[in-house]
Amino acid sequence: MKVESFFSAAPHKRVSEDSIVLNEKINVYGVFDGATPLIPFKDENGMNGAYLASNIFKDYFFRLYRSTLSLVEGIMAANRMLREHMEKYKVNQAKYENLWSTCAAIIKIEKDGKIAYAQLGDCMIIAEYQDGTIKALTRDTVKDISYRAKAWREEQRKHGVKIPDEVYYQDRTQQLIFNRSLANKEYGYTVANGKKEVFNFIQHGQVNIGEIKTLLLMTDGLFHPKYSIEETFKKIQTIGLDVYAVELGQYEKSNNLRSDDKTGVMISFCEEVRSL
Repeated sequence: MKVESFFSAAPHKRVSEDSIVLNEKINVYGVFDGATPLIPFKDENGMNGAYLASNIFKDYFFRLYRSTLSLVEGIMAANRMLREHMEKYKVNQAKYENLWSTCAAIIKIEKDGKIAYAQLGDCMIIAEYQDGTIKALTRDTVKDISYRAKAWREEQRKHGVKIPDEVYYQDRTQQLIFNRSLANKEYGYTVANGKKEVFNFIQHGQVNIGEIKTLLLMTDGLFHPKYSIEETFKKIQTIGLDVYAVELGQYEKSNNLRSDDKTGVMISFCEEVRSL
């Protein structure tokens, strides 16, 4: 099994709000993407809620996760730790915009020849099958969230719910605050934010290791504005994560595009592993 990884902070950030876990002892690999906070908060080390959320998950799956647990159980355990950390710092968790939160994509290679996976948000898991088919195992639930939030507001107004006119949500901050209120709800998106509701929205499943040639786990910072997720996979497979990330960063800079933290793990399975 060959494991390639990449981890880099965006140019405008002091530290990355992403995190990565490469737990070779129990064959657990994951990427986590903390959601940039809307409310200012720094701990005693100067770290914000996004950094803390993603690193709480990283630390859990590297140090505390037991291989006898399912990935869903692991996510819920890490989510409880996240809630406890917010309680420690007296974060008002009644307001969704205050919550520390993180997206996640995790896989575990089981001893029975299965690969378990679990996902939240816009971290993605893409698989290349033995026949050459490239398929996303997960769905990006953050995509089009602002469009769906607007549709939800329109639906609520029809039912007599008093919600400000859309001109109010032209303010970017107000739009983002409202979007955060839809975390782990029908019209919203999925994310670990300390709330118990996340349990109902974790995407998870299994694939047979014998069917899989390559797996890619990535945060949205590696998404290319001109490529589909399958095209992105092919590009990374051809030139490698490091070169792809550098080229993407150069493309973003030359086109005045916002650059985000970039984290990815590509796992290629040799014939001996696939025959388990």
